[in-house]
Amino acid sequence: MILAIAMVSLNSCDIEDDTNSIVNYQLLPVLEVEMPRQFVFGEIHTIPVIFEYTNTCESFAGFEVSSDLNERLVTVVASVTDDNCGEAIQRTQQDLRFLAASNGTYVFKFFTGLDANNEPTYLEYTIPVVE
Repeated sequence: MILAIAMVSLNSCDIEDDTNSIVNYQLLPVLEVEMPRQFVFGEIHTIPVIFEYTNTCESFAGFEVSSDLNERLVTVVASVTDDNCGEAIQRTQQDLRFLAASNGTYVFKFFTGLDANNEPTYLEYTIPVVE
């Protein structure tokens, strides 16, 4: 037993990476959303969100969802590396999972970019919750 513990503790992982890649994060505009007509209270719903990568160094990092009562502001977050990016538009879809945890209606606002005045624009949906 002591020998096994000693071997595990002496065997370590190298956390140094030979590459000097820097990862940044950026918001990607949402193109389309397939919202349900209604949510069922207490159930988890899958919401397909469609967006585009603009180069080969972008990859999906997740959704940023901020909430204020029953309003949800949703943005797509991409991680971006600085390694020889090729320009390539790639349309993709990721699913946002949402639990309808309260009654009434939910308002979803999906970030679609910035307008001419650098103000954010959104696709907005109001979805009722049924029992």
